[in-house]
Order: sequence, then structure tokens, then C-alpha cells
Amino acid sequence: MTNSSPQTLYPDAGPVAEIPSTLKLIDSLRLNAQLGKNSHFYASLKRRNLHILCGVPVVIINLILGSVFFALLQAELPDWGKWLSAGLALLAAALGGVQTFFDFKKNCAGHREVGNDYLELARECERLLALYDDELMNLQQLAVELRRLNKEYAEINERAEMFIVSPREYEYARQRLLTRAR
Repeated sequence: MTNSSPQTLYPDAGPVAEIPSTLKLIDSLRLNAQLGKNSHFYASLKRRNLHILCGVPVVIINLILGSVFFALLQAELPDWGKWLSAGLALLAAALGGVQTFFDFKKNCAGHREVGNDYLELARECERLLALYDDELMNLQQLAVELRRLNKEYAEINERAEMFIVSPREYEYARQRLLTRAR
């Protein structure tokens, strides 16, 4: 997924100092969780925008149609007004159908939830690495925690399968993560 170099966490570790594999794996898990967080938050924003893009015109069109039909009760409309009303009704129905079918609101909330789960996992990785750096946790204790973290990561990935991230959203998140690392 990403170039999960442990040098991002340990820049002073030169070529002489070998970084334990457990630390490398936790740092890699942290980076992958951050990537998952960024991509799902970005996907959530896109779905919210689509929800608004489809929802607002439906409301406006229905207000216009309500006014037109109210005017119909008052007086006779010209032919172009009837055709325009029919076209607007069809457009409102189509936008409402798209909004219902894709369920942007639920999709947005799901991406947010998964993004927050990834965020929590990334912070837990950072916390454990800090405890190790401060010598409050040894490598064996860290290895035990790594099993738990991997299980949690797998569970988040399983939940995330319902909320697809497009390649474009993934690449945007990856680029954002790379620019932050610099």
C-alpha cells in the first residue's frame, strides 16, 4: 500500500542501528491506518456533496412544481408551462431515485465511522510506539499488542468492505499522507 519506512518514526536511526521487526510492523500498521482514515474521510465528503447535489435540486423543483400546480388551480397555463412542469417533475423524480438508490447519506456516515475506526487504530499504534520509545514497554509486550492491533485492523477492513473507496479517493489520500510526511 504505502512505503512504510520506519525512518518516519525513527529518523535518527542510522544504517548501523537495526530497527526490530515488531516496530516496523506497528509503524507500517500505523501508516496503513492513517491511509485508510484519510481515504474514508475523503470518500465521506464526496458522498455528502453528492447527497446535497441531488437533494437540494429536488426540494427546489418540488417547490416550483407546487407553485405551478397552485397556479393551475387559479388559471390556465400555456403549453410551454405544462411541458416545463412535466420536465421538472421527471427531473425531480430522477434525482430522488438516484439519491434513494445510492443512499449517499448512509454511505457518508459509514465512511465516517470506518475513518474514525482507522484513526483510533493509528493513535493506538502511536501510543504503543511512544511507550516503547520511553522504555515503559518492552519488545515482548509490544509483540503481544501487535497481535491485538492486527486483529482490530482486520475487523475494520471487514467493516470497510461495505463502503468502497474509489481509486481516485485512495490516491488523493495517499498523496495527502505523503505530503504530510515531508
